[in-house]
Amino acid sequence: MSNNNDAHRVYTDAITAQLGERVTNLGRRQTDLETEVRSGFKNIDTAVTSLANETRASIAALSTNLAERNKPQWQALGVALTFAAMLGGLAYLPIREATSDLKASVNILADKMVTQQELEWRTARSAEDRARTDAAVKDLRNAQVRGKSSVGCSAATTSASPISKDRSTR
Repeated sequence: MSNNNDAHRVYTDAITAQLGERVTNLGRRQTDLETEVRSGFKNIDTAVTSLANETRASIAALSTNLAERNKPQWQALGVALTFAAMLGGLAYLPIREATSDLKASVNILADKMVTQQELEWRTARSAEDRARTDAAVKDLRNAQVRGKSSVGCSAATTSASPISKDRSTR
């Protein structure tokens, strides 16, 4: 700690002895202070090292915790997907039923529908029937008119004819 010369010093007067003693005490104090400072710095180093290790451990735990939170929650996603599928099914089923009902109605309408071509055919057929009927009525009238003029008409013949009935009631 010191120079090992402390024990061998010999002082001639008291003032020099006092000064020597002070110097020796200051040297010891400096040595003790150096030891305490080294010990203090070692304690500070240990405290800073433990604080750094604790901070690293806390950051690692926080990182692990955040990583677990950022993982996809498959259970929750599965429940949400199931719920969405159920809602989609509930929305789709009435639409599908209505579509099938609509298809059935359209098929019924298509079966009962009269096309433009069929209407034209029926109109032409009606015109032919009317022309034939008109021609038959005209022939009947002509035959009656000729029959009255050439052969005398009896009351029995006139009453049997539907046309003459209409004329006689007038």
